[in-house]
Order: sequence, then C-alpha cells, then structure tokens
Amino acid sequence: MAGDLRRILGSLNIEEEYHLLANAGFTTMAQLTRITEQDMANLNIRLGARRKIQRAIAHSLGWPDAKPLPSEAELNRLSK
Repeated sequence: MAGDLRRILGSLNIEEEYHLLANAGFTTMAQLTRITEQDMANLNIRLGARRKIQRAIAHSLGWPDAKPLPSEAELNRLSK
C-alpha cells in the first residue's frame, strides 16, 4: 500500500522522496524492490536517500544488515 511506503520512507527520515517515487509509479514496497540505481538517479533522489532505500529493499528481501549492500544482480535474484 502507498501508506506503507510512505511510512517506510518516514522511518528512514526520507519521506520527502515519496512524491518523486509515487510520480514515477513506485507506490508500494513491492514495486520499489524493482527500482534500479539508475532509476533513482534519473528521479533525482539524493545519494544518501538512495542508499537508505537500497538498504530497506535488501532488508525486506532478507539480506542481513551486517553485509554490504547486494549488487543489482543479487537483488534481482532475491526478489524472484
């Protein structure tokens, strides 16, 4: 749900990025798991916010917080 994504972004202190994501069609966490680094750059999402989003996506897919962020290929494999 869109409210869930807004809540998640709020918990990461990046709620201001919600409108950029929503306007691009990313309104749920499930949709957000398919966003790429390039997508976020094209949306002008700040670098720090991108890293927080990537960490939240990885965490939602079961990636351990103690490990470095997975590559896009690893994220694609996890999300299937």
